[in-house]
Amino acid sequence: MQEYKNLLKEEVEVLREKGKAFLNGDISRNEFKGFSGGMGSYAQKEAGKFMIRLRTPSGIISREHFDLILNYAGENGLDKIHLTTRQAIQLHELTIDQVCDIMKDAIDHDLFTRGGGGNFPRNVALSPMAGADPDEIFDVTPYALLVGDYFFRNATTYKLPRKLKVAFSSSMADTAGAAVNDMGFIPVLADGKPMFRMWLAGGMGSNPAAGILYDELVKPEEVLYYIEAMVQLFKAEGDYENKAKARIRYIPRRMGVEAFIQCYKDHLKAVRENSTFGGITPVVSGPVSAKESTNPLILPQKQEGRYTVILHPLCGQLMLEDGRKIQKLIADLPEAELRLSMDEDLYVRQLTMEQAEHVLDVMKDSMKTEPVAMSVACVGTPTCQTGVNQSQTLCKNIDDAVKASGINSSYLPRVYISGCPNCCSRHAAAALGFAGRKIKVGDAMVEGFDCYIGGQTGADTVKLVEKSGTIPAVQIPQMIVELGKMLAAAGKDYATAVSDGSAGALIEKYFVA
Repeated sequence: MQEYKNLLKEEVEVLREKGKAFLNGDISRNEFKGFSGGMGSYAQKEAGKFMIRLRTPSGIISREHFDLILNYAGENGLDKIHLTTRQAIQLHELTIDQVCDIMKDAIDHDLFTRGGGGNFPRNVALSPMAGADPDEIFDVTPYALLVGDYFFRNATTYKLPRKLKVAFSSSMADTAGAAVNDMGFIPVLADGKPMFRMWLAGGMGSNPAAGILYDELVKPEEVLYYIEAMVQLFKAEGDYENKAKARIRYIPRRMGVEAFIQCYKDHLKAVRENSTFGGITPVVSGPVSAKESTNPLILPQKQEGRYTVILHPLCGQLMLEDGRKIQKLIADLPEAELRLSMDEDLYVRQLTMEQAEHVLDVMKDSMKTEPVAMSVACVGTPTCQTGVNQSQTLCKNIDDAVKASGINSSYLPRVYISGCPNCCSRHAAAALGFAGRKIKVGDAMVEGFDCYIGGQTGADTVKLVEKSGTIPAVQIPQMIVELGKMLAAAGKDYATAVSDGSAGALIEKYFVA
């Protein structure tokens, strides 16, 4: 491992050189991105500023790494860290030297960035309650870590057409998005034996697709064979010429689902013949009955008498001072664990009810508690170089407008906001989602957001929706407030209002031609 770490450090120095060449105008932004993405770093739109994506494996953050990341932020003059929608942590507003210095130091602490972007397998998604979920058949955490480690150790050798995303969900609620990833796994019992259901060729972004349910169950001990088969299929059949279609979900569209599945099985057979992988034998532990909690932010675990607290900073931006508070809280809770969700939440696990209530009380002034206030927003422009609109600003404006209105906001849904069509916030699968683009209003080009209504997640209930219309960004907070007033007056939850058409009718009033 030390030899591999030394190789990664050598790559960091190449990144430093390329970063300075980019700043000097000697190479283009795209040339720099072609190298930096695979290193887990991108140039921001603002001149001279860069970001770094720290790969917390499947959202599992050790105390050491949490402390380390907060220290990196503080030492480099940052006042916050960004919890991402892929269970990683990003630091923004850095110089290229700061990025490279953080990378090298992090390698010494087994915290990596390699493969955090570019044409590489991304952080393996994992249900934040895995290992504690009362509904799980067995803990999928070891499998997510196994696959993530396999990807990481091969990161310097991959030549993929584009990124590859894998997810492990603990139950059919599918909180890691197994049914909408390139590959997804959920545990089931088949004739009393623990197995995985597997989905292939799902994905978000432009032209999203639900995954194809594989026609055979997967033995958990053989997961790496299935993973490598998809890697080989992607290399053989992926589009290296057209970046817009260089994702696995376009392959079955091109060759047909039946031919795609057969192609996958052929690659699986070849991998079995040419490779030998170790595996992990699952331990069946559930599902189990768990005591209910009256607070939606306190989740009962399958471990008797233990609970998980959900902490959500506005727009996924955890202020440094709040991170320090959390540090102090868990310092007195030796069994507490930290995990990130796909919704920019921080889960504090393995608490007693008394401890859970104390954590919420200490953090109540800085964390969001109602669904609409816990809305999800990618970092957007001006930070993201591919961003079109200010998704973070819209998220904050919605929160401000709802608070100022004084309405009962408990009826409003969580909103998912992407700054462009790339779907980093999974807007197409959201109950209410937005994707940014520029629109013309009068003689001016302004920020607008395509609106997505009625999306749904869940292994057997996934529903991806197309845009219903487009709303100017400045009018969305007002629309959310009006929607909240309508729901509260009718005593109607949002899902019912979507089903009976009343939510859509109200939202459509704000659409522009």
